[in-house]
Amino acid sequence: MTESPQRTAFFHFHPILTRPQDNDVNGHIAGATVHGFFETAIQAFLVEQAELDLRDGELATFVVSSAADYYALPGFPDVLEVGLGVTRQVGSTVEYRLALFRPGEPEACAAGTVVQVFIERASGRPVALPETLQVILSGVMLEQQA
Repeated sequence: MTESPQRTAFFHFHPILTRPQDNDVNGHIAGATVHGFFETAIQAFLVEQAELDLRDGELATFVVSSAADYYALPGFPDVLEVGLGVTRQVGSTVEYRLALFRPGEPEACAAGTVVQVFIERASGRPVALPETLQVILSGVMLEQQA
């Protein structure tokens, strides 16, 4: 297991309100739900910051890899934040580094990576990232892996 990422490594945060059904039988946020929080933060960033139409636009996204490490056990009714950064973008692929924080806490509860490929919706084929999207993603590029 790697060390818990620090809040200061991230520049962009997305709020997450937990729900009772997010807890597993042990009373903590289920692992699959954490992955859902990560994907929610990515999709919200792409819609809000890059103004992508992920439902009907020319581009669609496809998650090809995801992983997470856990350091603490958040659970409902915690209010959480997902720190989001980009560690790599090349061709049609973006690798995100994400971390789940309780507000104000310096160390993450969980952290992981998501690798996403952008595809042309009509053909289903990978497509190079548009220049405007590259610029927006560069704005959250992490200096070093968080």
